[in-house]
Amino acid sequence: MPPSMGNYQHEHTKKWARAVAEFDGYVFVTAEYNHSVPGALKNALDFIYAEWNNKAAGFVSYGSAGGVRAVENLRLISGELQMADVRAQVALPFATDFEGFTTFTPSATAEEDLDVLIEQVLAWSTALKTIRH
Repeated sequence: MPPSMGNYQHEHTKKWARAVAEFDGYVFVTAEYNHSVPGALKNALDFIYAEWNNKAAGFVSYGSAGGVRAVENLRLISGELQMADVRAQVALPFATDFEGFTTFTPSATAEEDLDVLIEQVLAWSTALKTIRH
């Protein structure tokens, strides 16, 4: 059965669905892997459906190019899950936001971008809550 049918068979899927259902919006933090999202994140999104509907999504990404290609894919995925993705995004390139490519040292710009992203996710989460209830 596809997840869109809502007939979840496994207890771990039901537990995941309950956890996701509790919130009004999400900020996803992801690496870029082969110009896309890591498989574990894709599975986490794909295993359930209705619990994502009409909720806001924001994206923080990291990688050699800041993870922007992963976010391009996430925007398509979130659209199919009937999520509203916000315009703001935080892209963290290894060269500028990770000392020695390993230690997270966000720039002032990244911190400012995160503030805007959080504001947008909160605004959209609040607005979308009205159509879910």
